[in-house]
Amino acid sequence: MKTLWLPLLLSSIIWAEEDYFFISPDAAWNGTGLNQSNGTLNDTGLNRYNTTWDEARNHCQACYKELATINSKNIHLIVQNLSLDYWTGLRRSYNGTIPWSRWSNGDPVTYQNWYPGHPLPNKVKKMIPICSSTTQSPLSTLITTMATPVTNASTEIPTQTTTQTSTVSSPVTFPQFSTLSETNNTDVCPILYNVLECLNMTYEELERTVHEYSSVTPKTTTYSTTTNPTTFSTIFTTTGYETQNTTMNSTTTTESTTASNCIFEPEPDTEVYIEDACVVLLSFGMWKEKHCNETLPFICYDNQFYGQIEVSDVTTSAGNVSWSTPPGNITHYKVEITWNQTKQTYNETNQYKQLLDLTPGNLYEVQVFPVKCGRDLKPQNISFYTKPSDIENLTVVSMTTDTVSLSWSKSKGDRDVYSVHIRGMNSENDQACESEECTITGLTPGNNYTFTVTAIVNNTTRSAPVNISDVYTRPSVVLNLKSADKDSTVITASWTKPIGHHSGYKYYLYNSSDCATSNCSTNGTITTDTFIKVENKTDGTKYCLCVAALTNNNTLSGEMVVIPAYTKPKTVTLSLKFYSNSITATWTIDGNYEKFNLTIQGVTDNLMDTKTITDKTCTFKDLKPGVQYKVSVVTINGILESDPAEESNYTTPTEPEWVKATSNGTTIQVTWGPPKDSAGATINYSVTCASAFWGENTTAIDTTSTKHTFPNLKSGTRYTCYVHVVAGSLTSKTVTAHADTEPKKKTLTLTMLCSSATPLHCENSTTQNELFRKLNNTFTAKFNDDVHWKLKWVDRNVIKSLKQN
Repeated sequence: MKTLWLPLLLSSIIWAEEDYFFISPDAAWNGTGLNQSNGTLNDTGLNRYNTTWDEARNHCQACYKELATINSKNIHLIVQNLSLDYWTGLRRSYNGTIPWSRWSNGDPVTYQNWYPGHPLPNKVKKMIPICSSTTQSPLSTLITTMATPVTNASTEIPTQTTTQTSTVSSPVTFPQFSTLSETNNTDVCPILYNVLECLNMTYEELERTVHEYSSVTPKTTTYSTTTNPTTFSTIFTTTGYETQNTTMNSTTTTESTTASNCIFEPEPDTEVYIEDACVVLLSFGMWKEKHCNETLPFICYDNQFYGQIEVSDVTTSAGNVSWSTPPGNITHYKVEITWNQTKQTYNETNQYKQLLDLTPGNLYEVQVFPVKCGRDLKPQNISFYTKPSDIENLTVVSMTTDTVSLSWSKSKGDRDVYSVHIRGMNSENDQACESEECTITGLTPGNNYTFTVTAIVNNTTRSAPVNISDVYTRPSVVLNLKSADKDSTVITASWTKPIGHHSGYKYYLYNSSDCATSNCSTNGTITTDTFIKVENKTDGTKYCLCVAALTNNNTLSGEMVVIPAYTKPKTVTLSLKFYSNSITATWTIDGNYEKFNLTIQGVTDNLMDTKTITDKTCTFKDLKPGVQYKVSVVTINGILESDPAEESNYTTPTEPEWVKATSNGTTIQVTWGPPKDSAGATINYSVTCASAFWGENTTAIDTTSTKHTFPNLKSGTRYTCYVHVVAGSLTSKTVTAHADTEPKKKTLTLTMLCSSATPLHCENSTTQNELFRKLNNTFTAKFNDDVHWKLKWVDRNVIKSLKQN
């Protein structure tokens, strides 16, 4: 026996999408194609009978790719459509390869699903001896069969009442094995390997035993057995077989040997090894080998063809379609062209087709079917649009500062949309238009544009462009136009540049009480500045100023902006006279006027009075002393006003009504009442406190309050405080008050030495009183009331007592 190996060859396979075709009579001899990606069936139109494997392969190679290969990726697709047994592309030995290792297309076998016991190995046949003898023994049997050998095992023979005769013919032929040195244990038949392990024998020992036993002379042995049970056992040894008889009671054994003639024939097999075998896919999905010259249905496969198809030289009415050639015997190409629910079919033998008389802007769908053995292969598909026809009569309808309206004639044929390409000075963009009238938006005012219009289908296919150039948008209005209105004979105006582009400006000035755009003349003055000054105008007069931006070399005007512009009435020359309770204003003027507006205002208290008069003098009464007032005079001429003439000053101030000074320690607080006629007004005061003895003046304080405190003054000192009203450069009369700071007392003892020629003169009280009077006068002259002091006569004894204590 030889061990059969079916190696599983693994390799990297490039997997292509394939169709499978079942060629069988059951399919009415119409080959059925199965797409391995989606399981759909395709008709091939064949009319074939069952064939041999070679015929099947020749047909598959001619009309398809090859006989089918089977792997783990396509087995489920193929099996689910089985109805018969089919040839596949596997042969025992293909191009000298290892048996069952490669498919007919050269792919390695990576998947197997053999029927049990298959494929049959090429094993050595068992030889069975056929012998004849004089004893007419029963048919010889091979006693050396190795199905279930057991060492030292015995088989009990039941008690017999008759004599049995057994004939054993030898020699016996054993199968030839290679030695264990030539193969691994796993290479040996698994059953034999288990037997050797059970017999506790090596393979070499078994081989020697078989060799020795095969040389034994054939003989016939007759065994007679009584009714007593007898046990017969056969033991394999290294020198041959030993036969052991064991008699349990009384046993009689008779052995006779006679010569016989034997012949050996191979043991008959239910299945025969096929040298040239091909694989059949059984209807239930398993594999089995058969003679390749048998006739069966078969399965072909073909790679799905994905060719290249191109369209070129497309115009408004024509186009060329070309395609690639698929492998195999292609007889011709079926070309189907579909447009607007219309289909037309052509048969071509070349790989191109020129399409003529097409409609502009139409969608055309082209399918090219290669025809192979009467079978349409997967089509090559392409679709294209013919170019739309060109537009005509492109014109500009109108324009604004940021839009241009265009119109054109409708193009022939079909189109999806029109595209307008806008090219300006510094930008380019596109705008889609649905109809033949289109307004282009988002433009820059005063810019120069070129517009190019094309018809488009399918977002990509365009007609030839048609353009119109030198189209200007109107400039936008000037910004921040304003007149200075500050001169009586000159109109001055300015503005800022408009948004977008411009080449200059045009302005127009006219005298009118009603300014309207319609009154602006087209014949204005052109300038490139954003400032104008027009002189020699009448004072106190209303004018209208129109200004517009220009573009396209100052030939296209934007919208006019109109504002009123005025010359002012002249300003009066004003003079004022101030009193404590009134102000008199007078003025002169050289120019046009109707009346005057006068205003008097308290600068700090916002007190205001307004008058309108035609005279050139006015007195404002009941004013408050010491308050600053501003007088303004404005000349009025119709609705026009001059710049105001203004003067301001203080009314004559009056003194505070009263002043009071009080002390607390070394601090003096001064309070006062405002002037009698200035109650409620904000008045400025100046406050000063001074010491005559020390020759010291505190800093004058300007305040609007009616009290002030002076801290940290000298103790025991009389201070004189002065308060007056301050009004600009004017001051009122001063009001005073006195206050003494609290003294810090110290005692100074003066000892007088009295000497006199007259006895007891110094002891005389008159003398003492005179001395005290003179000292008092001396201190009074020195200190007066400016500082605190006190002179007192003290007895000497009292002083002495004070010192002792």
